[in-house]
Amino acid sequence: MNKKTIHKLGLAGIFLLVILTGIFWLGPRASLNHGMIIATSITAEVDLLNDDLGIDNRYIPGSSIIAIKFEEGKSSEPILLTEGFNSARSPQISYTGDFMLFSGQKEKGDSWQIYTLDLNSLKAHQVTQCPENCTDPTWLPDGRILFSRLNDELPSGPIHILYSCETDGSDLERLTYQPNTSLSSSVFQDGRILTYSQQRFPEPGKGHLLALRTDGTKSELFYGSDQMAEPAGRAWEAADGKVYFVERKINGKGSGNLVSVVKGHPMSSYEMLSDNLHLEFHSLYPCPDGTLLVSCRKSGEQPFGLYTFNSGNATRTSPLYLNDGSHIIEPVVLESHPLPRKLPLSVDMAKEKGTLLCLNTDLSIDPVKSVDNEDGKTEKVQIWGLEGMLGEVPVEKDGSFYIEIDADTPVRFQTLNSKGEVLRGPSSWIYVRPNEKRSCIGCHEDPELAPENKVPEALYAGRVSLPEGKRTEAIVLNEKHRRK
Repeated sequence: MNKKTIHKLGLAGIFLLVILTGIFWLGPRASLNHGMIIATSITAEVDLLNDDLGIDNRYIPGSSIIAIKFEEGKSSEPILLTEGFNSARSPQISYTGDFMLFSGQKEKGDSWQIYTLDLNSLKAHQVTQCPENCTDPTWLPDGRILFSRLNDELPSGPIHILYSCETDGSDLERLTYQPNTSLSSSVFQDGRILTYSQQRFPEPGKGHLLALRTDGTKSELFYGSDQMAEPAGRAWEAADGKVYFVERKINGKGSGNLVSVVKGHPMSSYEMLSDNLHLEFHSLYPCPDGTLLVSCRKSGEQPFGLYTFNSGNATRTSPLYLNDGSHIIEPVVLESHPLPRKLPLSVDMAKEKGTLLCLNTDLSIDPVKSVDNEDGKTEKVQIWGLEGMLGEVPVEKDGSFYIEIDADTPVRFQTLNSKGEVLRGPSSWIYVRPNEKRSCIGCHEDPELAPENKVPEALYAGRVSLPEGKRTEAIVLNEKHRRK
């Protein structure tokens, strides 16, 4: 065989290899297009609302993630995106629309971990390598991944804690430290995290929505119902400035209502959207056109299916997609969407403490504990940790106090009058991150209230470092500089 023949055969072999490679990548692989709906599919044998599978149960076996294409009002045969997984759920699309986050269990008995899926090659990559279950992932504005990890904490027991990491699982950072379980997170366009949070120690509390920064600082109440209800599932900020979520009655059966609040004043803008519709809602996603993509069903019927919902006139369309054998929940749209703001980070892990300044302990929406209590003025504040009281600090004449406490350590407060009687408390748990400087207007004050424009007396007295009880860093100014 001469050299010319060998050369021709070599070129033919290369050409054949290219053709076969093209067939491998383009032939059998289903294509995904922007506008497709991606959702979680769970067997209809599981009654998601009535079988005591509340929002803490993230680990239903046999669930899968599917993609559905719509053309001329008709849906295509679903494309399975999580082939090879025993169970998978909680899909989230990247801001560019090129990747999907999800939580998955490879084999029966494995712990659940966080994965990414390249939506072009449909190849999955494992992100977390934790011995504990990890679930409810979402993308952060800086490219990191946020998720909930099921820790066995003392003394609260197993609770979901918020963590973040890089896309390869490195640089794992814990963000929340109170004895609360935190789940179903999303991200505001202003860069803050919005998460469901429920106290678990020393007694179970009612669930609410908590807002915090991506380094775990500035955590504060965003929304809490004054009814016998609590949020369930992810809450989403929509383009109209409202936050939409599903709310369930506490210990209720077969309940799941669609509600909204306005982001700028969530505690005074509550609106029930599904009243008198006789529908049960499981989850939702706000679409760019202003409608909501919802997973719902008629009351008491099975299973959950996909619909669009017009929040303006409180109506739903004919079903987008139904499957008699499966619930279709946790819908998202395969699309690019605006990147939220990247907030500055203030945590300094070289520091061991953080500070908290309260402007007026007597400013509260909670009444004093006893109607017979004539002395309703706060004299002292008790600071409690998980294992007992850390100390008492005096309150200045204007009701302010200023303390320094160990970082990443949950605390809560009780206020006392001059007789040592408890006025208010104990409060909910809070914490400060290393080097964090927190402030609040009062004790359980109206969260929509703006602070009074004055220098609090506690800054002149100096902050109290706990548990040492020493005062430091008092502001020294002439009397004329004080605002009365």
